[in-house]
Amino acid sequence: MSERTGSREKKEETSHAVHAGEMVVFYRSSAHYSPLGQCWHLQVRGSIFSASPSRLRKGVLLQLFKRVVKPENAVEVRQRFHDRARLFLHNGRKGKSVPIAIAEKAYHLPNTLPNGQFETTITLQAAELEPIMQTDAFGRRFVSFCTHLPEDDQRLFAGEIELIPPTGISVVSDVDDTIKVTNVRDRKELLANTFTREFRSVDGMRDLYQHWARQGASFHYVSASPWPLYGPLIEWLDTDSFPAGTMHLRHVRLRDLRGDRTREAAFKTKRTSIENLLRLYPERQFILCGDSGERDAELYGEIARHFGGQVLHVAIRNCGHDATTEAVQARLAHLHPSRWSIFSDPRELASLPFTGG
Repeated sequence: MSERTGSREKKEETSHAVHAGEMVVFYRSSAHYSPLGQCWHLQVRGSIFSASPSRLRKGVLLQLFKRVVKPENAVEVRQRFHDRARLFLHNGRKGKSVPIAIAEKAYHLPNTLPNGQFETTITLQAAELEPIMQTDAFGRRFVSFCTHLPEDDQRLFAGEIELIPPTGISVVSDVDDTIKVTNVRDRKELLANTFTREFRSVDGMRDLYQHWARQGASFHYVSASPWPLYGPLIEWLDTDSFPAGTMHLRHVRLRDLRGDRTREAAFKTKRTSIENLLRLYPERQFILCGDSGERDAELYGEIARHFGGQVLHVAIRNCGHDATTEAVQARLAHLHPSRWSIFSDPRELASLPFTGG
């Protein structure tokens, strides 16, 4: 190999590497099992982004957020606003690749997309994963992995993957106004609950999900919330003791946070995420849990129509609007009455026929 060629390849390798000014976040993901090959297919998802935005971008965008959100003067509230707003100011890094280590093996992940995100599937024999499997309080199995960076980079970025069996029950849960108080229908409240207030759980939903988790359910949190909120949402779910689960959010540009231009895009994104889950686990049954504030009933009704017996039950939380309750009933009328319910108190779902695998 010529000196020029070697230099070019080394430069390309360096340009794809994660530098000191860049961060890596791994999204909670899942794995599915192939009995014939006795192997697990592990989904690895995440993003690479600049650790600090430019001063100009930071100043302009924070002023925009202040005009939209108008945070209160309390120091802790202003700090919370800045911490969450800053998450939208980081630039995704295109063409980056990070090596990871799973079960003492190194794997190079594919280059990131223009938005900084990456996704791939790694296949490992079940016997290779047995020594590193961990079990949570509900008996579900996970494997952890971490970055395999050069020796001069002492940072450690870690991820977690749930090993979901081929059969059993999975809960697909919306987030805003289903398990988290957001008030999506009131834009001022929506922005305040997202950027200036502590996240707050809907009463009773944590207990319901823990009840289902004890019966063997796995969880997939599918929301139209933007990916920059992934960190705060995961922290809140863990702090409030919701069962751990995969997270599926939406890629959105900053300017799209204003107005209603992306509502249809949000609907399509959630539908794609949920349908992909049902196809990934064709022998599992799903409970789809949402609320009456947006279009969850329409979305879940369409999915139940197309995926038949895979959808065990559709549960819609009543957000208190009579007109929307009637609309929910109309969206789900094609299903047998035993396959859907509108609830106000999560305890109403505790007696739901549930046969975990």
